[in-house]
Amino acid sequence: MIDQQTKQQLQQNFEQIKPQLKQVFPDLQDQDLQQGKSNPDQLVQTIAQKSGRNQQQIEQQLMQVVQQQKQKF
Repeated sequence: MIDQQTKQQLQQNFEQIKPQLKQVFPDLQDQDLQQGKSNPDQLVQTIAQKSGRNQQQIEQQLMQVVQQQKQKF
């Protein structure tokens, strides 16, 4: 499960993070991303279903994307 701080940063900076999410997870559609904005845990589940990847790996990748975005500001 994604930690609370990462969830908050993902939700607060979603529009800035969205392009990176599309790069890292090319299987995602805009609709999937919009649902993920309000519910990051659902986003992880959606990515896992579409990509066949392990949820823990996905969570780590999401945290990396959020951290990279955080460092830009």
